[in-house]
Formats: sequence, structure tokens, C-alpha cells
Amino acid sequence: MATERRLIVVVVPPYIGRRMRRVEDQRLITGQGRYAGDIKLDGLAHIAFCRSTLPHARIGAIDRSTAVAMPGVIAIWTADDLPEVSAGLSDFGPPGIEQRGRPIMNRDEVNYVGEAYAMVIAETAYQAQDAAEQVAPDFDPLPGVGDVVSATAEGAPTVHADMKSNIAQSASTAYGDIKIAFAPGNVTAKIRLTTARVAGAAMEPRTVTATPDSETDGIKVWTSTQNVFGVKGAIASVLGVDEDKVRVLAEDVGGGFGAKGSVFPEEVLTALAAWRLKRPARWVASRSEDGATTAQGHGSVIELELAANRDGKLTGLRGRLIHDVGAYAGSGTGQPGIIVGHMISAYVLPAMDVAHQLVYTNAVPSGFIRGGGRPLGNYGMERVIDRLARELNLEPAELRRRNLIQPEQIPYTTGFPAGRSGYVYDSGDYPRLLELALEKLGRDPGRDGQADGRLVGVGVACCVESTGFGRGEPAKIHLAKDGIAHVYVGSSPQGQGHETMVALVVAEKLGWPFEKIRVTAGDTKHVPFALLTAGSRSAVMVGSAAAQAGAAMRKQVLERAGEALDADAQDLVLEDGVIGVRGAPARHLPATDVLPDEGLEAFASFDPKRPLAFSSGCHAAVVAVDPETGQVEVLRYVIAHDTGKAINPVTLEGQLHGGYAHGLGYALYEAAVYDAEGSYRTASFLDYTIVSTGEVGEPVLVHIETPTDANPEGFKGAGESGTIPVPATIANAVEDALRKRRPDAVVDRLPITSDRIVELLSSGR
Repeated sequence: MATERRLIVVVVPPYIGRRMRRVEDQRLITGQGRYAGDIKLDGLAHIAFCRSTLPHARIGAIDRSTAVAMPGVIAIWTADDLPEVSAGLSDFGPPGIEQRGRPIMNRDEVNYVGEAYAMVIAETAYQAQDAAEQVAPDFDPLPGVGDVVSATAEGAPTVHADMKSNIAQSASTAYGDIKIAFAPGNVTAKIRLTTARVAGAAMEPRTVTATPDSETDGIKVWTSTQNVFGVKGAIASVLGVDEDKVRVLAEDVGGGFGAKGSVFPEEVLTALAAWRLKRPARWVASRSEDGATTAQGHGSVIELELAANRDGKLTGLRGRLIHDVGAYAGSGTGQPGIIVGHMISAYVLPAMDVAHQLVYTNAVPSGFIRGGGRPLGNYGMERVIDRLARELNLEPAELRRRNLIQPEQIPYTTGFPAGRSGYVYDSGDYPRLLELALEKLGRDPGRDGQADGRLVGVGVACCVESTGFGRGEPAKIHLAKDGIAHVYVGSSPQGQGHETMVALVVAEKLGWPFEKIRVTAGDTKHVPFALLTAGSRSAVMVGSAAAQAGAAMRKQVLERAGEALDADAQDLVLEDGVIGVRGAPARHLPATDVLPDEGLEAFASFDPKRPLAFSSGCHAAVVAVDPETGQVEVLRYVIAHDTGKAINPVTLEGQLHGGYAHGLGYALYEAAVYDAEGSYRTASFLDYTIVSTGEVGEPVLVHIETPTDANPEGFKGAGESGTIPVPATIANAVEDALRKRRPDAVVDRLPITSDRIVELLSSGR
């Protein structure tokens, strides 16, 4: 009897889009991570900084006589001892700004609480801290200003003693015909909003370890950063060495959220100490030290007026943004373009004219916190559109429905001037997102009245988010003879799951087993310059670069296999590390058989034709407000989102959950508070409130995907999509609730604290 033979075809499922737990999590949650403070080095010296407790003062004599004689003290340096740092740190800034570059060590005048004026190096961390407390500065106090309202008030003192004004720059963004937009007969609505400063509040305070590097005859630095190449450049400049003599690593980073995207003085000074002393050195920030000295975000005043015709079609937006940049021109000076650009949201907006001012204050220099200004722009637009809906006697959702950009209008040129082509929305179905969010929200039994004596309100907000930026993102693969694919990317993850994400992309594009891929990120040794991890750019830029490198390596392997299998490379397939011939299943061999002893290497640099891919979303919420205590409870929250092709849906969902938590913090809890003179009041978690599991709950997620041509893989960013519309959504819902008791109530401050709610209900507007 003949034996029946069956051909069994094994179909390897795609890796991109596969639900997987992150491979790095096993290490991180079992205490096996390597953070910048975990590096074990012999002869380690420890650094503590002497910091100003005053927001503004001239520096006189610094008495270090007591401190220098204390046990274990190696050196105490002031700016006079460090001529290398005199140039300070340079950050991106818009053209025309009155620059006040950040000092690495201040010599003459401290300008915010926490600014360093001396550093102590000792044999132990305790000895360094004890000695730092004995350094006695002769400060001459000067008047200070702690916020943009105080800084721009008539007769306000200046942030820097030699300045004539606190205004760093006045500019505007405009397009369309704003006069026609606000022609007589159109309906308008105004709102003035204030937003508190917020902190990154990462689990790991900033930390730096540096040591002379015998491999390069230079310096090796581990630091808790999002920006290894930025740190590398700054250190090389101060030390006066070629950049190839400086290696910077961020092996594991316990959170960043944008705040660690800047280069900080402590990174440079720790490297300088190791370089001068020819021994390892380390600085570890305390929680309050980190809170006072790490970049903060927001701190803006937003004044907007929105116009529409009688049918509810928007005609234009005008207004003013006043943005707090802190004591020096840090990375926060680049925020107005992002804030104003995201005021367009998802709507057809024919005209815009928004003035923006950058204002110096006696606060820590501002930077980017999750969303990087996008939540502020979205908050402004989505709050004023609710007010306009009331003027038009329309439901807020209906006014949005009438003005959303339609799918057939995509790609949509907004008119907003940015880069070479402006903001061009490359993809999206915004009406569908709105309807999905409302459908999933449902109709809460108490939404039109009260629940258990509480006031119940509904809020909705749409958003479009610019994701990805920059050009020339690098990725390199070394495929070793033993079958291990070593992948190197320049980006520095702080929780985004780069190891899993990059491995999934390479596994699919190369055709290699996932478990045989090793990913190294955050190390300047292996690839040329890469931009920082920020702006939801990891999937768009790093993922695309990894895809190109994987495809390039696949091509090399198949070309080498052609001769071994006596077939044209175009007729070969490579799946899960095995090379076969199409149509001839018996002809196959392990890919490692064709690898040379030294392995193969492939490099890619991703240069998109457009640097931005636009994600989009619509958030909706039902909240209950206790009128007696002002306590807000989120009863239900829905996130309908379009974040492109999901590389790993598990990671995507985690990003959206975490982003929502961050946004809820902005809306209800977080405030980095300075008094009117600039004294800092919230340096620790005793005073700076972040959300916990009890407040967050679990949002309902609804995913759609529309195609983008911004990159070949169809990737869009997701790291900030869960955050951006939350403040507006919650504010709209809380205001809706309050208006059931006080019809004139206006929620105009972030965060929306309980005492503010009680005040609104008791006194009205």
C-alpha cells in the first residue's frame, strides 16, 4: 500500500503586530537593571553640590575653610576653579531670543532655588554632603519673580540683575485672513487659562557616574538621560577633546518623560571631576534636589478667542500665549511653536493669529514634559471650543462634528507654518474617532443630573499629534556566525521598550528568530549621532531605521545563499533563520551556514521625506464632583486613538494607560509651585502630588488604523497620545458638572484642585 505523503507548510506569523511581553521587563522588575548609580568601580569619589536656597542673589565670597578640612574631602571647586565651564551650556532656541544661556557653574549671580555655586568631592557620599552643608556663601539677596504673571506685571523686578525686561522674545504665528474670520456677524467666545508648572517626577532621580576610559584614553560616562549624544557633545566640548574620546551610556533609565532630555550641568561637572582627578566619580541627586533642578514644563498663560459663523463653522482663532522659560534659555524656549501648532487640533481652521511671548522667571529652566507643549495647545483649543458651543447653543460634540477635517480631505495642509512644508496631516479619520469615543462612553444614568448627591458631567476633546522628528536616525546590525543578531540603535529608552520593539521589527524584516536578537540602545559607541528619545519618535524613527537595517541585512544573507543553493537571490526566502527556495521546499539550509566567520554588518540611516507622522485621537469622560469637598472621580474614560501600525499592542496599550495617568495628573493634581518671589514649595513628593492606581482606574481603549506614507512601515507615535487631550477632556467634564449648580462656572486653571472647585461653586465666576 502506497504511503501518502503530505507537504506541511509552516506559516511564520509576522512579528510586527504580535502581542508580546517586553523582554526587558524580567530584568527590570527583578532588580537586575543597571542604572547610572549601579556601576561598581574601584576608587569611586562622590560629589555633592552647594545650591542656592534663594531664588535670586548676588554671589559674594564663598568660605570653604571649614568644609575643606572635614574628613574625606578631596576638593571643593567654585566657578573660579573651573575655567573649562565658562562658556555654559547651549540649547536650541528660536531666532531672535535674548539668550541667557545656562551656566554650568555660576560665578556671579544665582537665579533660581537649587542653582549650584560650588561642588564638593569626597571619599563617601555622606562626607561630600556633610562638607557641602558647611560651605558658607555670602549672598546678597535680590528681588525675584516666580511665575509669568508676576514677571510681566508692571514694575516687576527682573530675573537677572543686568536685564531691562523679563521678556525673552515676542513673536506671533499667523496664517489666513484673521479680519474676515472675526467679521461682524460671526459668533465668538473667549477664555483665559493658566497652567501650573509640572515636573517629570521620574522614579529615578538624575544620576551620573564617570570614569577615565583606558579603551579610548578618554572618558566614559553613565547617566540617567534621554539624550546620550547631547551629553557626549557637551562633555567633549568642556574637556577639549574629540568626541570619539567620550563614550556616554544610558543602560537603564528609571523614567524621563522629557525632563531628562536636556544636558545638565551635573553631567558635565561629574565628567570633569573624573577627568581632572583621574579616578571615577559619581553624583546621585536626592529626591528634593532632583525636583528643584530638573527641567519642568508648562507654566503658561493662554488667552484665546474663537470665531464661527451662525452655522457653527469655525472661521478663525486669535489670542496670546505667555510661556515660562525659567531663569535661563533652556530647551523650553522651543515650546511655543509646538503649543500653538497643536491649537489647530482636528479642525478645519481657516485663520490663526496667536502672539507668543517667552518670559524669564526665577525658576528652574523649563523644558519638555510628556507631551512637550502639545497638551497646552490642545487644552486651549478644546476649552474655547466648548465655550463657543454654548454661545451657539450647540452640544459640544456637535460643534466638533461640524468642523472636523474629513477623511477625504487627507492629506490636509493646515496652514500652520512649520519646517519646509508646514503641518500637513498625513492620515486620520477624525469623525470616526469622535463617534467611537461617544459610543463607548455610553449614557451614564446620572449624566444629566446627580449621582449620590454628586454633580455629574461629560467632557470630550479631540486631538492631532505630531510624532517623530529629525533626520538620519541610525541603526546597525552585526549578524554573528553563531546566529546572534546584535542590533545597535542610538536612541536612549526610559521605559518605551526599545529592546522588544526593535527586536520585533528586525525579526520580521530580517527573517530571524526573535530570541536570537540582542538590542543595545543608549550607547554612543556603536552608531553615529542620533537624536534624543522624545516627541513620540521611537516607533517612527528608530523603528523605521531598524526596519531598513533588517532589510539590508536580509539582502546580504540571501545574496550569499544564492550560490550555495544554486538559485537566484530573488527566488530565495529567509524565515526564522532558515533560507529556502520558492516552490522547492526540500531545498533549504540554516542561514548561519552562509555567514562568514567574522559575521556580516549592515547599517541604515532613516531619512524620511517628511519628518512628522500625525497620530490622532478623541477622548471622552464622565466625572462626578462632590460639591461639598470638591473631590473629582472619573466614572468612565474612553480613548479612541489612531496611532498607526502597532509594533507590539501590549506596549502600545501600556503607553496609552501611562499617558492617561500623566494627563490626569496634569488635570487634577500636579503643580510645581513657586511663590511670587520665586521660592520653590514642592521639591518632594510630600508636596508635589502624582496620581496613584486608586485615582487612575483603567480607560477604555478603542484602536483604529489609517495608512500613512510618512514612513514605509506605516508607524506613528504613541508615547504621548494618551496624555495630550486628558486635561481638556477632564476640564470640560468638570465644568459641565459644575454648571448644573452654577451655570456661569468656568474652569480656567490647571490643576483643577478641590479647593478651587469649592470656590467656584460658592462664589461663581
